[in-house]
Amino acid sequence: MSNNNEADLQAMQEVRKAARHFAMLYFHFCHSIVEAVGSEAALPIVQKAVFKLALERTDLTRAKAQEAGAELNLINFSAFSDLPTVGWSAWDASMGGVRCPYAQQWALYFDAHPWFRQFASLYCDVIDTTTIENFSRTLSHRITKNLVWGDATCEHEYYESDDVKKGKLTYGKREG
Repeated sequence: MSNNNEADLQAMQEVRKAARHFAMLYFHFCHSIVEAVGSEAALPIVQKAVFKLALERTDLTRAKAQEAGAELNLINFSAFSDLPTVGWSAWDASMGGVRCPYAQQWALYFDAHPWFRQFASLYCDVIDTTTIENFSRTLSHRITKNLVWGDATCEHEYYESDDVKKGKLTYGKREG
C-alpha cells in the first residue's frame, strides 16, 4: 500500500477474506469430485471448470478493452483485469502470511490432503494461462515459480504463441 493508511489496510483485509472463502470453496469443490470419481478422473473435470471460468472472465475484460479502443496486450491485460488486486498487490512482508490469499489457504490443506497440491497448481496454471490467451489471442504463459510448489514467490513468463494466434488455447476450446 502506498501510504499504509487504515482504510487501505481494511480494504486489503476484506478482499483477502473473500479470496480465502473462494480458496476454501475451490478445495471443497475439488475434494467432493475426488471423493466421487477419484483424483485421476477429477483432474479433467476441474480443469474444464477452471477453463470455462477463465474464458468467461476474459470475454468480459476483453470486451471492455476493445470498447475502450485499447490494444489487447499484456499491459492492458493488467489494466483491464477484473481481480481485486488490493488483496495481492497491497500486501507486504510485514503483514505475515503469503502474498496470494489462495495459496495461503490452500497450503493449510496440503499435509492432510496431499493430492490437493496438484489441484491448486492446476488452478493457477489453467486460470493464468487461459486468461492471457483468451484476452490477447496472441500470448501464452508459463509459471516459473509458484507458492503452491513451495517457492517463496509466484513468477510468470509471457510469450507470443503461434498456437494461440491460430485459436488453439492450451487448456481447451472456446465454444461457439
